[in-house]
Amino acid sequence: MTKVLFIDHREKSGLEDLVKSYCEKNNLFYQVRENLITDYAFGSVGIEAKSIQDYMGSLHSGHLERQLQNMDDNYNTMILLVWGTVDKYVVEARKGGRKIPFQRAWSSFIGSLARFTTDYDISVITFSDRSSAARYICKRFQKHGTLGSSSTYRLMRKTASEDKRIDTLRAAGCSEAIAKRLLERFGSIAEIAGLPENELQTVEGVGKIRAKRLSLCLNSEEAVADERMKMTRA
Repeated sequence: MTKVLFIDHREKSGLEDLVKSYCEKNNLFYQVRENLITDYAFGSVGIEAKSIQDYMGSLHSGHLERQLQNMDDNYNTMILLVWGTVDKYVVEARKGGRKIPFQRAWSSFIGSLARFTTDYDISVITFSDRSSAARYICKRFQKHGTLGSSSTYRLMRKTASEDKRIDTLRAAGCSEAIAKRLLERFGSIAEIAGLPENELQTVEGVGKIRAKRLSLCLNSEEAVADERMKMTRA
């Protein structure tokens, strides 16, 4: 099956043009359409890409938080990509008449990233320029579904936790942090397996998609394959 990178038709930051150009140079397939939730998507991966100006603006308005909640409900793998630098954001803000102290902007930026990676099972990637961000999106898409090298497998074996219950939940689609929260709340995998999905969602970082997959993996008597995302309108 041919992999396709879906680009939201509302993405007009200029990043999408670099992504398209890189895809064309490397014979990668892409399609422009309405993604509803994220700027870029493939398989069960959703990427929300923001310039530093867009990031800070949507952070303060609360829009970014709502976007992340929608991503958490609809994607197995979430990536927040931010390109640009805080000092450039401060300079442009001052040109527009807003006197924003660098330290305050920096603290807000770093603190928000720490909060989002705590509250959501999300990868945060930052780049200083738009070109690097575009290349990352295409490389991440290109490598999706491929196997790593033997050195990668050795590293993965070394990163197994000391608690096999956590490893079991990680195999079912949880991060180590979420697995620990589930075990701390409910005590055992047997208890987790018997819970309804809505109760699983009361644990921080567990959305509709993760709860459904977790319940399926722990209770199915048949093989469980990767699921496609289900998109809903934001």
